[in-house]
Amino acid sequence: KMIDDANNMDGRIFVAEEKDQIIGFIQGVIIEHRKGADIFYDLTHNPSKEGWVGLLFVKPEYRGSGTGQQLLDEMKKYFISKNCTSIRLLVLSDNKHVVAVYEKNGFMRHDLEMILKV
Repeated sequence: KMIDDANNMDGRIFVAEEKDQIIGFIQGVIIEHRKGADIFYDLTHNPSKEGWVGLLFVKPEYRGSGTGQQLLDEMKKYFISKNCTSIRLLVLSDNKHVVAVYEKNGFMRHDLEMILKV
């Protein structure tokens, strides 16, 4: 599914390797907001492209090595090259270390998602 999304949504998957072993990866897709395509355009009347980071993973033994930052930097460059006006991602609010990393990279808290368990 992740590869299909990358192929079908002008996305990319970047992989970090060491000694021929995958140690991390990032997957992102591009969402185009345009008339008739989605509610975002209907509310704002602003055609735009938005990058979505679907998944960023680094093997536990490589966390803190800068691998995740390098992967995020590559994805940001890709989205900018495709004229995206913003980049979004989701992160669990209690994952404070990762939230801090994204905030350090300029990401701001935007939406509040609420869940009701039934």
